[in-house]
Amino acid sequence: MQKKNNKKIDYLFKDVEFVSQTKKAIHFAKLGDFISSEKIYKELISKGKYDHLTLHRLAAVSLKLRKKEEFLNYLQESIKFKKDYAQGYGELGNYFFSIGQIESALNYYLIAVRFRPDLYGAYINIGNIFAKLGRTEEALKNYKQALIIKNDLPLAHYNIGNILLKNKDFEQAEKSFLKVLRFDNENVESKIGLINIYLQTANINSLKKYKSFIKNVGLKKGGEINRLMQFFYLDSSPEKQFLRAKNFCKKKFGDIQKINEFKIKKENKKIKIAYISANFNDHPVSKVMEPIFAGHDKTIFELYAYSLSDNEDEVTKTLKKYFHSFKILSSLPLKDVLNKIRSDKLDIAVDLMGYTRRNRIEIFNERIAPIQINYLGFPGTTCIPNLDFLIADKYVIPRKYKKFYSENVIYMPNSYINSVKYEYSNSEFVSKKQNLPPNVFLLAAFHNTLKLSEEVIKCWIGILKQSENTYLWLKEPNKITKKNLLSYFHSNNIDLSRILFAERVDNYNEHVSRYSQADLFLDTFQYNGHSTLVECVWSELPFITLVGESFASRVGTSILNSLDLRELITYSEDEYIEKVLFFIENVDQLLIVKDKIKRQKKDGDFFNQNLFVKQLERKFIELRNSFK
Repeated sequence: MQKKNNKKIDYLFKDVEFVSQTKKAIHFAKLGDFISSEKIYKELISKGKYDHLTLHRLAAVSLKLRKKEEFLNYLQESIKFKKDYAQGYGELGNYFFSIGQIESALNYYLIAVRFRPDLYGAYINIGNIFAKLGRTEEALKNYKQALIIKNDLPLAHYNIGNILLKNKDFEQAEKSFLKVLRFDNENVESKIGLINIYLQTANINSLKKYKSFIKNVGLKKGGEINRLMQFFYLDSSPEKQFLRAKNFCKKKFGDIQKINEFKIKKENKKIKIAYISANFNDHPVSKVMEPIFAGHDKTIFELYAYSLSDNEDEVTKTLKKYFHSFKILSSLPLKDVLNKIRSDKLDIAVDLMGYTRRNRIEIFNERIAPIQINYLGFPGTTCIPNLDFLIADKYVIPRKYKKFYSENVIYMPNSYINSVKYEYSNSEFVSKKQNLPPNVFLLAAFHNTLKLSEEVIKCWIGILKQSENTYLWLKEPNKITKKNLLSYFHSNNIDLSRILFAERVDNYNEHVSRYSQADLFLDTFQYNGHSTLVECVWSELPFITLVGESFASRVGTSILNSLDLRELITYSEDEYIEKVLFFIENVDQLLIVKDKIKRQKKDGDFFNQNLFVKQLERKFIELRNSFK
């Protein structure tokens, strides 16, 4: 059969009608006249004047006309016609990858490279599948194979850089991204990759080189960026965050139609509410959410959990007890995920991920419930029309900034974030002060390195320079980051013995206990502490925050207003420094603040978890009752 087809192909190239009509069909497709192109190809096929390329081209035209079934059919016919047609197998791999059928996609790619070992694009796609499956060594092997075939492949170098970045191999990741820029010096994603490296390693001087790029990237159509949350650490403009999300959403999903056909199921005896997350394990989101899961009134609400990860631990086992149903969806294609969730006939679905790592926000784009809510995991707008609501409060989203959020805002009466009750100890074994000089004032800042911007560190340096007996206690970072931080402090004439690091401890309660050993906590700016600040105030440690404009930069303000501690809120870098210096010099005033936190723990609203859950449930009930 293959030999017959080869003879037929040779014959066709001598057929005047086949050659001229094929050229005409290709021309129409280039002009965007896919209907005319389709008509010509179908006429040729009806006359028996076609080959595997005719079928492949018709498949491409069918896809442009949104005829997916015909697209798949013609593509499959192309590999039946020519059984060693590698490009056909590769295209089928692309199709099955796009619909989430990973195993089928991988199988077609492997067949493609068996017939065409020089098909570098297929090796990149195989690498992408292994990367998606977390099999990074196999992914790297295939990307490198693509580069053996063709060394100037920016995408392969970029993908290698991405894996190395996830593996925290910052030095090699940087080399890969810089290689991409040698081939394409305007490559946006590689610049963003480098910025991510410099953020994670506190490489402030390298970050400065991209200041202009950071200011403008992602704001215009055609310049979309993928790492939206990375830019939350770089500026606190809600308008810029809105534009970046809007452009990214348009690129990812195209023109989204709002889906309204979902109805509240009147037959549901309880309100069916689902939480979707990849973090139902030892993760800050689960720590904040556990009291909510536990506190929901199970006589009114029926709880569903859909996990986007199969990574389970002791926390997962505890969380499962709070749900009527707990399903793992991590390995399922989108169609199966939608069917499985929709079969539960939900009333409300809450996304705890947004655009954070391992999200599957496309689930919400397709709609799984009449009411869909963005909460906690992503402190910003998604710009997805089918995500209806965002849970906030009047401090994280003041009314004047509502226009920068695509979701309708659900305003909680106090803070949008729930308090958490931690076990902690004041015992000497965790005391940092015992090895320091007497009368030391200890400033703590246990933040993720990503939040340590140049502006933040300069403020801390200003504080240290104006208060001699003050020490700064940071979270222990990786070796490269620690070296860069110490180098920056040293270049600004700070005695490095005054910079302390809290080593990583496996026991979480031991970590929380360390807060009580400090005198005052320093919040970060563009991106405040979130769960970190919840830990901080539960440990009765006051913190100083500086108000930004974005959601992520106003969480400290939200918590302090809820605690009636407005005196700890500042509105400029100078005021931030002055406020910290005031408490260093007036410890009696600091003790008054600490006493206020203690009283709040007894009867304040912020620490009343039952009240928070009731207030949240009241919002859910109002949404369900008002749904049309």
